[in-house]
Amino acid sequence: MRHQTILTIPITVTRHSREPLHEQIAAQVGTAVEHGLLACRTQLPSTRTLAALLGVSRGVTTAAYELLFTRGYLESQPGSGTYVAGRPAPRQPDGRSGRAGPTLDTRRLTAPAGRTAPTRPRVPPGRVGVLDLRPGQVDIEACPLPAWRAAWRRASFHRPPAQPLPALGLPELRRAVAEHLARSRGVPLAGRDVVITGGTAHGLRLVLDALGLRGRQVAIEEPVPPALHRAAGGDLERPAALPVDRDGARLDGVGPACRAIVLSADAQVPLGHVLSAQRRRAAVAWAAGSGGHVVEIACDAVFRPSVSQLPRLYGTAGARSVLVGGFCELLTPALNLGYALVPRDLTATVGRLLGEYAGQPPYLTQLALASLLRDGVIVRLMHRLDRRFTARRRIVESAVSPLRRIRLGAPHAVNTEVLYLPDRLDPRRVADLALAQGVRVATLSPYHFSGRAVPPAVVIGFGHQPDAELRLSMSRLVDVLATAG
Repeated sequence: MRHQTILTIPITVTRHSREPLHEQIAAQVGTAVEHGLLACRTQLPSTRTLAALLGVSRGVTTAAYELLFTRGYLESQPGSGTYVAGRPAPRQPDGRSGRAGPTLDTRRLTAPAGRTAPTRPRVPPGRVGVLDLRPGQVDIEACPLPAWRAAWRRASFHRPPAQPLPALGLPELRRAVAEHLARSRGVPLAGRDVVITGGTAHGLRLVLDALGLRGRQVAIEEPVPPALHRAAGGDLERPAALPVDRDGARLDGVGPACRAIVLSADAQVPLGHVLSAQRRRAAVAWAAGSGGHVVEIACDAVFRPSVSQLPRLYGTAGARSVLVGGFCELLTPALNLGYALVPRDLTATVGRLLGEYAGQPPYLTQLALASLLRDGVIVRLMHRLDRRFTARRRIVESAVSPLRRIRLGAPHAVNTEVLYLPDRLDPRRVADLALAQGVRVATLSPYHFSGRAVPPAVVIGFGHQPDAELRLSMSRLVDVLATAG
């Protein structure tokens, strides 16, 4: 099944400008190619898709692409699509190359799915025992098993290394990760190095240790997955907490002792809020004014086309920005493999700490993931998970819709949903009642660490369950919520 190519750079169109719309688009794409934000062989969206993203006519985007073809930035492959050419085009005689604007209002690309009356599902055959709706689990059934086996088989043919692994990770994996980030996310790589880590939380702790920061010197969103706030706080001290609202993390609470802020800009977990353009600019301004670092936690499970028009947090802060992510959400938590994209002046310290921690993933694991990245398996899996998560979110929304007292969290959270309860309901009691009905859910309490009041809510993960099992889980949970009050 073919998937829709996404846009990985922000493009701004100004309708009252003297410059025609197609010229504005062409100039910004050309600048992105020149600056390495769109790498060679990166596939671009079709003219129809780009027109929908930018809210312009297809004729405008067609004219923009024609200009880019003429200037040598793009090339076409019949039956495949439009790609960045192997060389940047020379600048125009007037010296203009255009510059990407700071932001563009995000547009919703799809209408909300219609809600249908929930029906009582039948028990899936062969599935017995407790149904686990707790977040943080992986859709194992989506794993491309033939490609997975082939990657490990190829890795096993390599002769075992005679020397310890390179401190920063195998060069072929580091290259594959860099190419993946550049082509799928438009991440700038100049002046930065990819470091292979033992996962997202491990990478965060590694970066903060390299910066010599811990405790109140670090501010992180609240709520946040427990592994991340433990990694940000170290063994003895808690980090500072940044409250989260519908615009993402609030930065007005960053204290004077803080030297790093940790943000999930594109998909805050577990609430699902996206950091607004204004707060992204505020984070960059804070780093410039304080000399601190912005550490972004990447959303690696699915693509986020709805945030492609927002300013990219990583890279905008220059040498003060770090990107941390991993592949455990895509494949399996047992993989224990992630990455950190760090400024080059931090690379040696990170490498030394990796050697001291012995934190490198195994040799065969690194070889296998490099193969999966090079072959495009990871990109295809991300598209597949996006479709599956979207369909399963509709199951959750449909099941909960009759409960007027229950409010759902952000509509585009990835694989996680927060169900806000009436004030009189105790989330722990709801969780206990659900478990008695054979459904395991989480509460928000483990995601809070500052001692502030925790909103009454339960947290579920929905992407890992097959559709029939998810319908059964939600049916039982809705029965509990309908009678708990």
